[in-house]
Amino acid sequence: MQWLQKTSDALNKAAVVFLGIALAVMTVVVFAQVVFRMIGASLPWSEEFARYTMVFLTYIGASVGVKYKSHISVEAVVGVLPSKLRAAAEVLIDILLMAAFYILIRYGMKIVGITMNQQSPAMKIKMGYMYFSLVLGAVIMTVHTINNIVWDVKKVLTKGEVTE
Repeated sequence: MQWLQKTSDALNKAAVVFLGIALAVMTVVVFAQVVFRMIGASLPWSEEFARYTMVFLTYIGASVGVKYKSHISVEAVVGVLPSKLRAAAEVLIDILLMAAFYILIRYGMKIVGITMNQQSPAMKIKMGYMYFSLVLGAVIMTVHTINNIVWDVKKVLTKGEVTE
């Protein structure tokens, strides 16, 4: 399953690069808007651009959190379990996450299809592209979670001695 680890790592690296670039561009656009307003002009698309960029940052950034299992969790319960049970609990949690990601992907694609005929007011971008950020983030989170499940199952089978 090395290919799965490599795929997860490559997706994560691409996500981190995208996040850095998107955050930098969003910062420049918002700063430019502030400057333009100070001189009495305006960039009518800047607020919309910042909003849509923030949405992409949220969903793609969430995938990075899933990769490193850094999202909020109930560690008080899982943390007191022996290592083999802890690994089994992590597998169960990952399976529940997969169910949630499936729902996000399935209904996210429906929303993308419905909104593909709508355009954003200022930038005239198809809204389906904006809603696709949800689907893209969920797909990347699914890959990371499958990779996490593989590692967690290895921990269960080897009595918690596998290191990532």
